[in-house]
Amino acid sequence: MFEKIKHYFQNYFKKRKPFALATDVLFWGLIVLLIIPSTRVQVSAFFIRLTSFAPSTLSVEKQYTISENTRQWQLTDLSGKTVNFAEQLDKPVFVNLWATWCPPCRAELPGIQKIYEQYKGKVHFLLLSDEPLTKVKAFAAKHGYSDMPFYRYRYIPKDFSSRSIPSTFIISKQGKVVLTKKGAARWDSEKVKKLLDNLIKQ
Repeated sequence: MFEKIKHYFQNYFKKRKPFALATDVLFWGLIVLLIIPSTRVQVSAFFIRLTSFAPSTLSVEKQYTISENTRQWQLTDLSGKTVNFAEQLDKPVFVNLWATWCPPCRAELPGIQKIYEQYKGKVHFLLLSDEPLTKVKAFAAKHGYSDMPFYRYRYIPKDFSSRSIPSTFIISKQGKVVLTKKGAARWDSEKVKKLLDNLIKQ
């Protein structure tokens, strides 16, 4: 049995060209990294980040105004303070539903961090999870997101209901949802910056 295996690999290496061998090694290396629990999320997030694109705004006909129930939605920040959603509507609002265990969510966080750094003070960013605050705090500290505006929710209002995460919504100061995106996206794109600039001017 051992001799058969040895013979197989000897023939394999003789027949394969150097480039083909390199791609084979890369492919199997990625498979191994995806199997190992400690590296699976990071590798998945890397490839999702490579293939993510900038989102598009909703057409005027599909834009909608949030309900009074959504305006009264209460969230909890990492310090335990309760925040009312209506209080955020003095500026455009960037709402992102995510979780620490979700590879696509983790993949888009670096882009969200970049646009947050550029627009904080001009746009309210709400990164929302239903996980315990202690878990989110630990994740933020480990990955360099301690300054990001994370919040916890207990329920999701109908205006932001989604069967998948990440899900993102951008809302104008008038309470109108002008962009929705299910799945990861490239949030630090020029397209998104132009949208936020326009909403800030309104």
